[in-house]
Amino acid sequence: MNSTPVIIDSKPVSFVIGEGALKHSKRLLKKFPRMIVLVDDNVRKYCLPVFEEFLNEFEFSGVVEIRSGEGFKNIEQSIDIWQALTDLKVDRDALLVNLGGGVVSDIGGFVAATYKRGIQFINFPTTLLGMIDAAIGGKTGVDFSGFKNQVGLFTDPIAVIVDPVFLKTLESVEWQSGYAEVIKYALIMDRDLWRMLDGKSYKEVEEWNKIIIKAAKDKIDIVRYDTHEKGIRKNLNFGHTIGHAFESFFLKTATPITHGKAVAAGMICESWISSQLYGEDCVLLPEIEGMIDKSFDRLDIQEKHIPEFMELMRHDKKVREGKLQFSLIKKIGKAVHNIEVDNPMVINSIKYYIHQSISS
Repeated sequence: MNSTPVIIDSKPVSFVIGEGALKHSKRLLKKFPRMIVLVDDNVRKYCLPVFEEFLNEFEFSGVVEIRSGEGFKNIEQSIDIWQALTDLKVDRDALLVNLGGGVVSDIGGFVAATYKRGIQFINFPTTLLGMIDAAIGGKTGVDFSGFKNQVGLFTDPIAVIVDPVFLKTLESVEWQSGYAEVIKYALIMDRDLWRMLDGKSYKEVEEWNKIIIKAAKDKIDIVRYDTHEKGIRKNLNFGHTIGHAFESFFLKTATPITHGKAVAAGMICESWISSQLYGEDCVLLPEIEGMIDKSFDRLDIQEKHIPEFMELMRHDKKVREGKLQFSLIKKIGKAVHNIEVDNPMVINSIKYYIHQSISS
């Protein structure tokens, strides 16, 4: 790995990406009289010691620990954090350090934006998913009433510090989950990244530093031009309309799945829809499926579950006047958004995922 991180000043957010990013962040942290670190129970055990070792000259005013997992990204957990900040007598001059994966950055940003009408925060993502996606873009929020990200707001951290040193702490399932988003960037906007992946599974990839920098830059580029998701940023939702329905469905069961597994399944379904609308030769569905199937087993879903998936999708943020709108791909590296898809085609895409024998 290179020892010099990539620095991108994309106002109002500064990004420091790559090996050495933690050390570089010291100049930012020196500006704050008080800092509180938000972690989940896993991050506290595995990542906080690494964080404190690199930044041992700083004294933090407190560590607030939350429970890990999407199932705890909710209002109740937000209340616990607000209470902890109140107990610590945190004022508006303090900095909240969100150290963790997507759940920590989502809920941490939401809490920071609402506590005392807003305190500043920095995201230090510790998972692959966080480094290339969740910590970048200013989306914050919590799940509510069984629906993902139902309550939240756009609010920017002052910086996102992406240091691959934390990846050494990850379990295989976290590498896998983040890899789904890497594949997504390749499919919607970055054919060069698709070539870099070269059909490999997440276990076969070696040059993670280069891939993380490239994928993070892709996300930054889109967010820079469309902060509030009015246009091109909607392309990032590829795989997520159906994928979020899968994720919400399993969240209610005894066997919840990772965000990446849900999105991987959603990308197969939505690639099938793309192939029906834009032509099999253009979309290269078999190549996409083969790539995804190398890293992700198929979800255990049945046709009887489809009505529930459709109901969950009706609460998706992209629904307009009761009609589902999708972000789809015309070819590898080229996405389109605001594409209205009728219910029968959505249903058939899920059937295809289950059986791989449904044609339009």
